[in-house]
Amino acid sequence: MHSSLAIANEFIRRSLAAPEIELTQMKLQKLVYFAHGWNLVASDGDPLVEDEVQAWDYGPVFPKLYSATRRFGREPIRDLLRWGEDTPFPDDDDGPAFEPLEESEREVIDFVWDTYGDFQAYQLSALTHEEHSPWTRVFDGGRNRPIPNRRIQDYFANFLGTE
Repeated sequence: MHSSLAIANEFIRRSLAAPEIELTQMKLQKLVYFAHGWNLVASDGDPLVEDEVQAWDYGPVFPKLYSATRRFGREPIRDLLRWGEDTPFPDDDDGPAFEPLEESEREVIDFVWDTYGDFQAYQLSALTHEEHSPWTRVFDGGRNRPIPNRRIQDYFANFLGTE
């Protein structure tokens, strides 16, 4: 399992290499969520992200990732996230948040980037709000309730007919 910051940096790195694809914090949240969901299916339940995912007003959110990216507001993210940016006292000496990934995890991230990278943030948010999605099943108006990994895995498995 990995920090949401490290997985987010995989997408930020890809967007920096493809400047025509801008990442806002909302879009980044959704890409990390989709990677987490598809990895749960591909790995038979092993989470990609160690952080809890919660049902917020605009869809699934990793609170730790939100803390690290909220400074960007609605503007595109143009810098890699650094370790500690999810805390009130980041230390610039900690460097960019990267962790070694398994080949299968890279393949999931590549799949998500190739499949959803061109989507706008609002389109990705709409996907997370579809009927019977994990978000719709646990969302309770501003309560930021946890979304269980099993519910996420079952939902993504349904797309493949492997449920």
